[in-house]
Amino acid sequence: MPQRRRPTQADVARLAGVSRPLVSLVVRGDPRVSAERRAAVETAMAELGYRANAAARALARNRSDLIGVVLPGFGNLFHGELAEALRAAGDEHDYVPLLATIAEDAEREVNAIERFLELRVAGLVLVSPLLDMAALAAYGALTPTVVLTRNRAPAAVDLVRSDDRANARLVTEHLWTRGYDPVIYVGYDRPAEGDSSRERRLGYLDAQQAGGRPPITLTARHHGAAGERIDGLDELLLPGTGVVCHNDRVATAVASHVEALGLRTGADIGLSGFDNTSLTHLPGASLTSVDLDATTLARTAVELLDERVQGRATHADVVVPARLIDRASTAGPRPGTVGGRD
Repeated sequence: MPQRRRPTQADVARLAGVSRPLVSLVVRGDPRVSAERRAAVETAMAELGYRANAAARALARNRSDLIGVVLPGFGNLFHGELAEALRAAGDEHDYVPLLATIAEDAEREVNAIERFLELRVAGLVLVSPLLDMAALAAYGALTPTVVLTRNRAPAAVDLVRSDDRANARLVTEHLWTRGYDPVIYVGYDRPAEGDSSRERRLGYLDAQQAGGRPPITLTARHHGAAGERIDGLDELLLPGTGVVCHNDRVATAVASHVEALGLRTGADIGLSGFDNTSLTHLPGASLTSVDLDATTLARTAVELLDERVQGRATHADVVVPARLIDRASTAGPRPGTVGGRD
């Protein structure tokens, strides 16, 4: 059987008894169309099963209602939660986010952005991008661009972030006040300027210097399905030690080391993460973490992107307040545990 021809705007116009240009105005949501004529066109569309040609509309307007979202990946659950928050925020502004994950690969990141530009997306939301400042500025000049969870961006690009440096200082000082000593830091080493991996490490170093305590830092490395690899950690996990982790994923890896050594988080080792993902309240976890408020981050990013679409040209840098969620993993060491194994 031959395939049924897709209905066109001309078909809708004939059925509704209006002109084709008027149908086009209805499809674009033009407010100049009267309620009576709009109703007639929408009834004809429903009867014919007409669907607007999004590609043609994007070509005519030189953009679509799509947002290109580029994420490092979903190994960190926070990125999944942020993606869902971006979807909900997009709904509020009639945008549809398209997601691309790059597996921490700079070449894939550029390829994803270029593909989105070919689709004439309304704008880009880049989560912890690896791009240098010059590349970010170039893309910001081409299309509305918002960077999430990075602490530096050029003037052509809007920024939505938490104050990673201040938050890391807060967590470090929290572990001190609970009686953990020494306090060490375990995080990543990503090269991008203003990346959260650098800012959180700097915040820890600030706190240690201010408190007259020597810094002890380790680097976590992605190790596939096995989780994070943290060389040299076991030798440092003496009872009474506190550990500031870059995120909840790293903290979960540290917790596995703690358990393998026959120690307990909270009672022997103080442990804190970042992002306040679902990992913080898995059975037996109760992990202290910094809540970055993914919902507000996402909503602000979409609002700023929409403002750019509407013509705003000034730079925006929005710092979303975070809060420390205090749980059992930093309850305080048992008496007699500080300074060595008991």
